[in-house]
Amino acid sequence: MTMETNESTAFSSSSLIKDSIATQFRQQILAGTLVPGEPLIEGKWATQLGVAQSSIRAALHILEFEGFVERGQGRSARVARIPMESVADCFEVRIALESLAARLVTERQPDLSDLDQIVADMRSAVKCRNLSAFYERDLRFHLTLCEKAGNSVLTQMLRRLLVPLFTFVIVRTHEKMDGLKRWTRSVDQHAQILAVIRKGDPELAVAEVAAILGYFSTDIDELTRNRTSSVKLLSA
Repeated sequence: MTMETNESTAFSSSSLIKDSIATQFRQQILAGTLVPGEPLIEGKWATQLGVAQSSIRAALHILEFEGFVERGQGRSARVARIPMESVADCFEVRIALESLAARLVTERQPDLSDLDQIVADMRSAVKCRNLSAFYERDLRFHLTLCEKAGNSVLTQMLRRLLVPLFTFVIVRTHEKMDGLKRWTRSVDQHAQILAVIRKGDPELAVAEVAAILGYFSTDIDELTRNRTSSVKLLSA
């Protein structure tokens, strides 16, 4: 009995350590302290954090699953990155995958009350001009919607695409909420996705999601180009 208790305690402690480390890495990635493409050397971080290298490895596996970390040559871990020239391609794939998710969710008609709450939280974030809270809930909306499709492969593919897309591209197109019209429209569009799904017409849901995501894609592309042009002018 004592042995089982000790093993259970050790397992719980190990799980807490890797989750804590994963949280630290995640926060540094989101804050930009760890930049896209930066190597994450297990031995170095184990020494720096004063933990076993196996704990670092376990934490990196969590982040790899979530899309924050990718494996390069030699299976070494590094912060995930999306080259700016690939953003349009990412959105093209995103539209295809999320349209499929919308079809499956519409056919299944699961409870969407948690998504209603996320939309309400997004609206509150806009009123408070809390950009980070808005984007955190925006990402959660799309991941939760995909999970309701009931296809684990689709969920995994979208997670690995959406997390870096939000983290390294979408979130960094804005530094603050400058004017509420853009953000209010975004919340309304998310609410519209749920409204269309509830109508029970898969084809209509696919068309609506594709149109809304197409709008998001064009908007982000324009913002990214403008931001890049501004940086070039400042550097000239």
